[in-house]
Amino acid sequence: MAVQSKPKPAPPPRLGRNFHRFWVGSMSSNMADGVMATVLPLMAAMFTNDPVLVAGLAFVRFLPWLLFGLFVGALVDRLDRGKVMITVNVVRAVTLALLAVVVAAGRADIFTLYVVMFVIMSCEAFYDIAGRAMMPELVERRSLDRANSRIVGSRVVVEDFGGAPIGGFLIVVAAALPLAVNAGAYFLAALILIGLPLSARRPRPSTSHESADVTGKRASMLASMREGALFIWKDRPLRALVVHGSLVGLGFMIQASVLVLILRVHFQISEALYGVFISSSAVGALIGAMLVTRLVSTLGRFRVEVTAYTIMGVGCIAFILSPNLYWAGVFWALIAVAMTVSNTIITGIAQLVIPAELRGRVLGTVQIFAMSCSAMGALLGGLLGRVDLRLPSLVGGVLVIAATMYFLPALRTITRRADQAQAEEVRRTEDRLEE
Repeated sequence: MAVQSKPKPAPPPRLGRNFHRFWVGSMSSNMADGVMATVLPLMAAMFTNDPVLVAGLAFVRFLPWLLFGLFVGALVDRLDRGKVMITVNVVRAVTLALLAVVVAAGRADIFTLYVVMFVIMSCEAFYDIAGRAMMPELVERRSLDRANSRIVGSRVVVEDFGGAPIGGFLIVVAAALPLAVNAGAYFLAALILIGLPLSARRPRPSTSHESADVTGKRASMLASMREGALFIWKDRPLRALVVHGSLVGLGFMIQASVLVLILRVHFQISEALYGVFISSSAVGALIGAMLVTRLVSTLGRFRVEVTAYTIMGVGCIAFILSPNLYWAGVFWALIAVAMTVSNTIITGIAQLVIPAELRGRVLGTVQIFAMSCSAMGALLGGLLGRVDLRLPSLVGGVLVIAATMYFLPALRTITRRADQAQAEEVRRTEDRLEE
């Protein structure tokens, strides 16, 4: 009697053409983000050596989330998410083109950079929430980790390995030149995203959650914003996840807000090599993106995310204690590995546990908490940097580790829920295929 062999597991589903269009459009935007994230801090450091004024640019980066982050989430849940992403990319392109003209005319100063950063990051708020809310409509849920790893990994790789060195080299030639390149990349991203299907761009109602608008009429914007915040408040594990992520962001931003001064003053790096150093994190991000899916399938989400956060905190401390710039680059790359892995996992968890029709509002509320803490971290980093440029990295690293240890039970609970939601979706998909 022949022994029947076990059937081979079905191969993971392809991510599909729609995802790849979204991915390419995102990478073009990421390239522009990388140029901007390198050029604006360098320009700020050229205008002033005051750590508080330089850190103020990082604070302005998060200010739009503090002012109207809830409104962004509620609006994204009502509009065509594809059109939102296209429109804000066009606005960013025009804004940076205008800045290039002002810089070329020699009329820019630190406060001009503040204004431009505010406009760019206001657009980023809409782009980021719309993109995250759309992702589960582009791929199957069992492919979310793989899709998110590509998005997160390519974002860091393209920003740091492409945009950062390009911005650093071009600004040596002419300050306005990287800004013009930046504007072109945003405009190209807008063109690529035009072909996204309407079925993915429009919010899809969920059968697992009954909206507060039971009459079928759309609730007011205020009610929509309140519903997203209440959803987080009533869900204790999700609330703890939000607080933990916000504290991690605060810790990292304490260091990142004065990174340009740490590298220029503490490690004595030149402007041309600043972007090259930042691109060292691209190597780490690429490694993290390649490993995250396999690590999760082997060790599970919880173990991997906790390990990643711990490595991130230790990496911040080791970075500033490095004996030279080369070791600092190694630890900066290690931080990128941990950030890519943790961001991929946390993004997937949020997409799995938040109902589809509330995703924009809830993610908008999450971003408000995260960006509020990051803004405070930027100011705190500037104040600590005035005392000693080593303090921001030391304090930030300790905070990341402490927050992770404190919220371990909540992280375990919310991760288990995400695993269950994914398993249920896989079973439903398999049942449909059998029918």
